[in-house]
Amino acid sequence: MADLLIELRSEELPVSMIAPALDALASGLRGLLEGVEAGADRRFSTPRRLCVVIEGLAEGRPVVERMVTGPPLQAARRDGAWTRAAEGFARGRGIPVDALEIVDGPKGQVVGARIQEGGEKTADLVAQGLEAVVLGLPFRKSMRWGSGKARWGRPLHQIVAVYDGRLIETEVAGVPTTDAVVGHRRATLGPARVRGADDYVAALRERKVIADRDARRALIRDGVHALAAERGVAASIDDALLDEVTDLVEWPVPLVGRFEPDLLELPARLLEESMRVHQRYFPSRKDGRLHNLFFPVSNNPDGDAALIADGNARVIAARFHDAKFFYAEDRKLTLEQHGAGLAKMRWVRGLGTMADKQERVAGLAQQLAAPLGAGLVAAYEAGALCKADLLSQMVGEFPKLQGHMGHLYALHEGRDPAVALAIEEHYLPRYAGDDLPESPAGQAVALADRLDTLAGCFGIGLVPKGSADPQGLRRAANGVIAILLGHGHRLPLLQLIDAALTGFESSDGSKVELRRERADVRMQLLTFVVERLRATLHAAGHATDIVEAVLSAGGDDVVQLRARVEALTERSRDGHFKPLMITFKRVMNITRGHDSAAYDPAVFEHDAERDLASQVEALADTVGAQVDALDAASALERLAGLKGAVDRFFDDVLVMAEDPAQRATRLGLLCAVSGLFATVADFSCISTE
Repeated sequence: MADLLIELRSEELPVSMIAPALDALASGLRGLLEGVEAGADRRFSTPRRLCVVIEGLAEGRPVVERMVTGPPLQAARRDGAWTRAAEGFARGRGIPVDALEIVDGPKGQVVGARIQEGGEKTADLVAQGLEAVVLGLPFRKSMRWGSGKARWGRPLHQIVAVYDGRLIETEVAGVPTTDAVVGHRRATLGPARVRGADDYVAALRERKVIADRDARRALIRDGVHALAAERGVAASIDDALLDEVTDLVEWPVPLVGRFEPDLLELPARLLEESMRVHQRYFPSRKDGRLHNLFFPVSNNPDGDAALIADGNARVIAARFHDAKFFYAEDRKLTLEQHGAGLAKMRWVRGLGTMADKQERVAGLAQQLAAPLGAGLVAAYEAGALCKADLLSQMVGEFPKLQGHMGHLYALHEGRDPAVALAIEEHYLPRYAGDDLPESPAGQAVALADRLDTLAGCFGIGLVPKGSADPQGLRRAANGVIAILLGHGHRLPLLQLIDAALTGFESSDGSKVELRRERADVRMQLLTFVVERLRATLHAAGHATDIVEAVLSAGGDDVVQLRARVEALTERSRDGHFKPLMITFKRVMNITRGHDSAAYDPAVFEHDAERDLASQVEALADTVGAQVDALDAASALERLAGLKGAVDRFFDDVLVMAEDPAQRATRLGLLCAVSGLFATVADFSCISTE
């Protein structure tokens, strides 16, 4: 057993390309060496290199002998000599005809050839297949370099290929393999020959490269925190920025920079956004407030730290002074004045301008205000200004500050704080797991914005297909569901959809009209949103059949639907659940195709019929009320109490009686039972395997 080490050294790869390419390299090498006994793999990466080490790799594939059967004996041998059929079979298997054997087959004796497979050497497999693996790595964008035709994420400079301490000689895209690694661009030591992973890591560290990504990440995190602690501040290190910086450097050197304290008069989020996104600096805080110290990370192992930090400070100061100018200019105009230009900004082709959308959002937010507990005026005003800051200079320079700048400008104008907060919150949630809008007005505008987007796009046929969703409609539907579930708002989906569609049907000469029939749009949109709810419930860990059972039973109150799923999931952990489901499914299966729940007690012949009818009537109002009160667990408990009566009914009563009146009333009684079940779920969807 020995180790295989493959390193690909290139120009700096974009951060987003590194992890997928490294994963693909590891899986590609595993595929290339399929059948070769191997241990675990170790992975190393920097902006300029991808490295995979497969440990405990056997010398080659094992040799396997197997018998391959050919033509029947009577066709392969005549008069004691092999026929042409036998000779052709032997030739096809690469053996002399005299090596053929006669073996028993399922239909008599046949000719067989004993052949050996495998035995390929590991080094040979790598030499022959490495180029295909390397050039097959997935890159979102690739490029050619030099006079060659090969494409890769960035120009390849060197390939290290070592197995069992020895060089594997081959080439990839004209680049020959080597057993020597090259260090940091600024390293003074020359190439070093390596035999395995430990040599590799040590040789690179001597040459100012920390190949272990986790070690590099820890050095950055700990180094920045240490510098901050020495200066009495706390560094703000978020995982996303830390990961990005880790993949930007080979030899991290945390530094300290500072900007002019008077720039702290600018909005803190603006300053942090600029430092994190544009410059990849770690901000700092003191006593909970943003501080003027920041922490860049250099990739220069021998540079003048003070000079580099000063250069970073000059860069960020210039950007902050620009922002200060934009901020001052923006505040010379009101939000209404900023928003005037929305009439010239097209939203979606066929759906008018951003001004049209903002107007509809305001009206819909006002309709939603009362059930959400928001003030009518605040919800309308926030909706009418929610997109105004898109035309501000600050948002033009820092797009991620949309909503936040509107919030600040609204406060600067002296507007109601509830309106200002709602302008910012209406963009929440931006992604799965993001914060939800907390204020009632913010929730109203957030729902209105997403519902308007869904209604408009579905109304003109812009429906997501496959993975394509250019308008972000899945995200919009997920946002609606998250807000309703997160705050427990029991607003029926069809009611919300109808309200949104009405915004496109104004009789006052509306600039936007939907091209599809309203009835078709509302049902297609309802199905779409319920599908997103299905995905949400699956992601929460609920079984597929339980989710399907609840959604198939109908309903468009997402809070109630979730409560039913949760109750059924909890009940499914009960040891008596399976027998209960078998009984429920028997009822639903026998009544399939029979719609009437009417029955005539005068036709009853058996006590089992009367007992079941009595229990059904006693539960008729209770079960539905419990489900509506989000107490589906109690409703299920009561329904479970029907099991004995239903079982006795099936034992004592012939449902499909010859007498049409008896048959109809018995099926009607079972339909009434089935209807009670359906207040919780369609139990026929639940697996009892």
